Parts: sequence; C-alpha cells; structure tokens
Amino acid sequence: MPHYNSYDSFKTKKSLEKKRRAKEKAFGKKNETVDNFIIDSCDEYGVVIEVRYDDAYILYNGEVVLAKLRKDINLVCNQVVFPGDKVGIVNVNDEYIINHLLKRTSILSRTKKDSTRLNDVGITKNIAANIDLAVIVVAAKEPPLHPKFIDRYLMILQNSNIPAVICLNKCDLKTDEDEEILDTYRNLGIDVIETSTYSNIGIDELKDRLINKQAIFVGNSGVGKSSLTNAIMGDDEIKTGHVSDKSKRGRHTTTTSKYYVWEENSSIIDTPGIRSLDVSSFNPLEIQDYFPEFENWKDKCKYKDCIHFNEPYDSCLVKQGVANGMISAERYESYLRIMGDVLGKNDYETIYKK
Repeated sequence: MPHYNSYDSFKTKKSLEKKRRAKEKAFGKKNETVDNFIIDSCDEYGVVIEVRYDDAYILYNGEVVLAKLRKDINLVCNQVVFPGDKVGIVNVNDEYIINHLLKRTSILSRTKKDSTRLNDVGITKNIAANIDLAVIVVAAKEPPLHPKFIDRYLMILQNSNIPAVICLNKCDLKTDEDEEILDTYRNLGIDVIETSTYSNIGIDELKDRLINKQAIFVGNSGVGKSSLTNAIMGDDEIKTGHVSDKSKRGRHTTTTSKYYVWEENSSIIDTPGIRSLDVSSFNPLEIQDYFPEFENWKDKCKYKDCIHFNEPYDSCLVKQGVANGMISAERYESYLRIMGDVLGKNDYETIYKK
C-alpha cells in the first residue's frame, strides 16, 4: 500500500506547471538547499500555528511570533510549512526567520474536487503536519450524515499513516439510520465518539482521546469543528457559522488551518470545511486495501486481479458477500463511487446486480 512521502511539500506534484517549475528550481536533483533546510532535530524549535502567504505565526518559547521563510528557499511560506510543523527560527535584525524544518512524522494532504474563487479543481494541498490523531467530524443533521465522505477521508488518512476516529456532533439529533451507519464503522474497529456542543455531551470523552496528542479536526462545512474546538478550549473566540437553510450545506467559516493548544502537550488543528474529496489519484488496484471488510472475500474471487467492480457476479466473492449481507451495501456503494471516480465510470447501480 503506498503512502504519501512526508516531504511532498518539496516535490513537484502540483498540477499547475508554474508551481511545478518553481519547486523544481528550488529543490531540484542536487537538492542541496532542501538538505540543509530539513534537519533531524534541534535544541529549540517552534511550532507553526498558522500560515499566511509569505509568513507564519510560530509558537516559540511560550509566545506567538511572526516569522518569514529564509530567502534561499525561494518559495512562498505557504508552499513550504504548514500548521503542526516544527521549525527552527533565528532572530535577525529584530525579525524572526524560519531557518530549518524538522523532519515530519506525517503530512496530511488532499486534492480538491470542488473549486472556489481561490483554488481550482484538482490542486493537491497540504493541510497539516505531524498529526498524531485525526478526528473526522460529521453531524447527525444540518448537514446530514454522509458516510461516503467518511470513507474517502479514511482512505486519505490511512494513506498518510494517520490514525482516525469518527466524531458524530449534534448527536442529540441522531436518528436510527444514523446509528446503523455508525455501527458499520464500529464493526470495522473504528472508534466513534458522540458529542453535542449545544447540550455539552461527550466533550470530556473527546478530550480524553485528544490528551497528549497533536490532533486535527477534518470534515464538511457546518458540522461543528470550530464549535468543538471552542468547547475543548473553554471559550467562544473561534468563529463559527450556520448551515444554509436553502442548501443545508455549511458555510465556510474557518478559512485556513489553525493550531490551538488546549492543554500541555495537547493541541488541535482546526481545518477549513470542505464539500467534496477527490481520490482519483489513488491506484485502482489498491483501493480495495482500504476496505478491510473485503479482506476475507477478495482472495477467493475467481480471478486474482478482480477489483470487484465490473467483473461478473458469479466470479466475484465480494459482490456475493454484499448480496448475502456479509459486507455493508452502503460501504460497497461507496467503494463503487470511488472506483468510478478513478476509472471514469458512473454505472454504479448495475455493477453488482446478479
């Protein structure tokens, strides 16, 4: 199973040719600059808490300072460092300079499937680094629970070697159908925490999971990521928003990833809400590896290269497992949609019929 390299921010994977050439020029085959910039450790370092275009806020020795990237990197700051990064900084003429980047344990990236006025579809964007735990935040209502979004995020997080839990916010609005969906993930061994910031339910349980971790909240707009951060921080300073009455989709209130320390050695990175996730860059032969419920079935298919997509029903044990109720039909439909995105096919409804 492939994993994103922790230093993809220094490679040329941007879809725009201009950005590709800029990175290639800065970190080409010789790679002398990046070898000097990335270090294993240092006696003192700061943690990036927010990145702007050409500078970043750094938590350093208990204070927040504004720092710029050293000039020989020859890239803007938001292409190089991200919330959660550990950086060495120096003070030069009363200005802080990011002199080094400590090697990362992980980096979370995503490819945009929806466009905004600032970003086009298909651009891969690094979100945060050095994540110990990702919390996939969903809502019971407004916006409604979408398991297919959870499945895509689970893929991305597993691909990045980041453990994940699911947090159902607004749990006081939960339906029986929501409970069935959540049971599917519980049966896969994925922890589910139920919270309500309005009714103060489950906040202590969530804190227990986040203690001594650098965690990240990810999810759709409007599910309550910032409200949960407020509840954990014990204040209401983080901007929150409401769900559109017309579309029932959340408005973007957090516009950049931000880092919050709520306890010693415990932090949260609150990320902007998104409405879709593109996983079309995944290898179609390996997508089934992200669906552990296929494990006991996929090796029994008639054909060794079966991808359980458009093969005949009689030859595919995964399809038969779905038909017999041994594999969640909802999860299999999610798998088909992902495969459809990757392969460019959309005939989901007829694929696994006998």
